[in-house]
Amino acid sequence: MFRMTSYLVAPAAVFLMGSTASFALTADQVWQSWKDAGASAGLEVKAATENNSGGVLTLNGVSIAPAGESGITISDMTLTEAADGSVSIAPGANIGLELAGETKGSVKVTHDGLTLVAREADGGLAYDYGAAKLDLVYDATSPGVSLDGSPAPEVKNSGTVGLAGLSGTYSDTPGANRAFGLDMKAETLAYSTSMDDPSLEMKQTSTSTTAAVEMAFDLVLPTSMSAAGGMAPDFATALNEGLSVTFASKQGETSGTMNQESPYMPMNLTIKAGGGEASGLFNKDSLSLKSAGSGLEIEGTSGMMPAPVKVTSGPIEFGLSMPVTAAEAAGDYSFLVKLSQFSLNEETWALFDPQGALKRDAADLVIDLSGKTRIDLPAMIAAEETGVEPPVPQPESLNINEVLLKVAGAALTGTGAFTFDNSMGFPAPLGEANVTVTGANALIDGLIATGLITEDDAMGARMMMGMFMVPSGDDALTSKIEAKEGMQILVNGQPLPM
Repeated sequence: MFRMTSYLVAPAAVFLMGSTASFALTADQVWQSWKDAGASAGLEVKAATENNSGGVLTLNGVSIAPAGESGITISDMTLTEAADGSVSIAPGANIGLELAGETKGSVKVTHDGLTLVAREADGGLAYDYGAAKLDLVYDATSPGVSLDGSPAPEVKNSGTVGLAGLSGTYSDTPGANRAFGLDMKAETLAYSTSMDDPSLEMKQTSTSTTAAVEMAFDLVLPTSMSAAGGMAPDFATALNEGLSVTFASKQGETSGTMNQESPYMPMNLTIKAGGGEASGLFNKDSLSLKSAGSGLEIEGTSGMMPAPVKVTSGPIEFGLSMPVTAAEAAGDYSFLVKLSQFSLNEETWALFDPQGALKRDAADLVIDLSGKTRIDLPAMIAAEETGVEPPVPQPESLNINEVLLKVAGAALTGTGAFTFDNSMGFPAPLGEANVTVTGANALIDGLIATGLITEDDAMGARMMMGMFMVPSGDDALTSKIEAKEGMQILVNGQPLPM
């Protein structure tokens, strides 16, 4: 993908930015708020001609760019005052940006019925927007890679990213802390891309369509920061003043393709994914990320493989949470990964196990951890920037709620709980964990039969299991791992080293 300079992102936000508004907006007020917001971000917002007649402001040749540089251009725009105190904004058909520098080309926005309505909201501006169709179309070239010292051919990139049935609201609310909000819904989100890299002898195309996309994003900037990138005296100050970010998203089913022409790795992929959702939070108290998907199906073919490869999975979950500033009292943390019913098609199994020595059972993975820790993330970041010794996180507890791995008929499960003594300058554990393994010997026998491991490899693995685990049934092993005072580690009652 081609590279974009930083000012390509800023004007898009500035385009919707506004300052404090009165209850009855005028077109001139909205236009002036854009120019003021642009100036605060180091951008010049101007029009070649302006004409205000009867509450309708007509702009031609609108540009948004750093002074003396090229940026976003909009052919024309009308801002129309309404009786309810709002202002309706209708941009023209030609919206785009010419790329210069190492990456050359253009980025254009095409739309069907794009409209924005500016209105006063909580002392600031809110923009309700919508479009039957909104597409971002790019066409660019960038420097390639030379493998022999000769001039590298250019890499060509082109594509379209589009939203259909688009609606939403952007808001900018002043106050003790400035709050920005963005809500968006789209019936579909789709893209198609094309890449041609002669230096790597590779051509690639991809497509994707996602249904029922929803997103909500909120940013609070304290008074010591600004949307133009001004920073607080330090990160801790910004957090304590109210810096925060939250987001949430939902989506329906996704389908896509990827085709690659290459003498080294030609391939064709089809991808299907069920609906999913994600959320995140970052403030002075907590960092939290969560995501969940209902399933995945990937099928690939290649001239270098004798059979198609198909990978499917059931629900997938990820979760991470941790305290941000918990230097005095410990805060909660957690980590979760769940991958269920991960499976391969029979043709893929047959590539390395044609005799069926291994069980074809779907694989499951679960890692579920939680506990408490003392940590000061802002101080750690400040230490990184200044070069001083950073404060070391001090875990107080670890709960192994569940560890599970199932693959090819074998299974490993584990639970446990530990506390930590940090008085010696490092976390000394106290507690125990219990591990159970079933089907391990059958799995090893199957791997030997397929030729993936040798008898010698298997002997070493079995010896290790014999040292750290005890039999508890038919092809079942257990292990109890204890951490005691004085940094003593016991495995099944025997101290390490054994």
